[in-house]
Amino acid sequence: MAGSTPLGQNFLVNPGVAERIASLAPPGEEPVLEIGPGKGMLTRRLLERFPGRALTVVEKDPRLAGRLKEDLGGHLRVVNSDVLTIRMADLYPRDQVFLFGNIPYLISTPILEWVLFQHSAWRGGILMTQDEFARRLMEGSGPLPAALRTFFDITSIMRVSPGSFHPAPKVFSRIFTMAPREPGADPREFHGFLKQCFRRRRRSLRNNLREHHPAVELDAVIEEVGIPPNARAEALPDADLLALFEMLKKTEG
Repeated sequence: MAGSTPLGQNFLVNPGVAERIASLAPPGEEPVLEIGPGKGMLTRRLLERFPGRALTVVEKDPRLAGRLKEDLGGHLRVVNSDVLTIRMADLYPRDQVFLFGNIPYLISTPILEWVLFQHSAWRGGILMTQDEFARRLMEGSGPLPAALRTFFDITSIMRVSPGSFHPAPKVFSRIFTMAPREPGADPREFHGFLKQCFRRRRRSLRNNLREHHPAVELDAVIEEVGIPPNARAEALPDADLLALFEMLKKTEG
């Protein structure tokens, strides 16, 4: 099959990288899900490493899904679908799942939001994205990075060169692990709150949130959390944003 990227895919062709990714998964019995398997380089390593575990791959491209069914269909479940339309509770209603994925840059944000909003579905995950995007998740500010770090411990593993893919991208990629945390909040609600906090980055956090909360209650909560009144959301640690979210929810009754 010719290398085409209508969905923004760069297929992993370096077996050493695939082996490294597969080796990172801890032992266990939970099902394994791979999103965007492409031509199956990582898929084959997962089958070798986890022969007794249920493996499902979700591939949007019907040609690639068809080839995977022909080559490996007797050993795994192939779902030809857009992963963003899938509810994990439908796919695995009783099990937590370990996630793998080589995520195309063009859909990295919606895919990571999909992971975030289904936080309770995951036993853990190992993902690969564009290097800059991964570093922004781990170190940057914004609704998605702050929310993901609140609900997952994200650990960088290694940078991957463009030559490990076909077609070769112009930039490096990065592998990172995601271990779920339990902050006790709803991930979708918290992400929505963070979008309010970061709505206008040049404005203070207080001014952004005054559009959604009574000024007197907001000022009291900001003071109680210990946030300077003129601070911007990007200057605050994730823990302060979570504390602010939880206390504002309490004032709402």
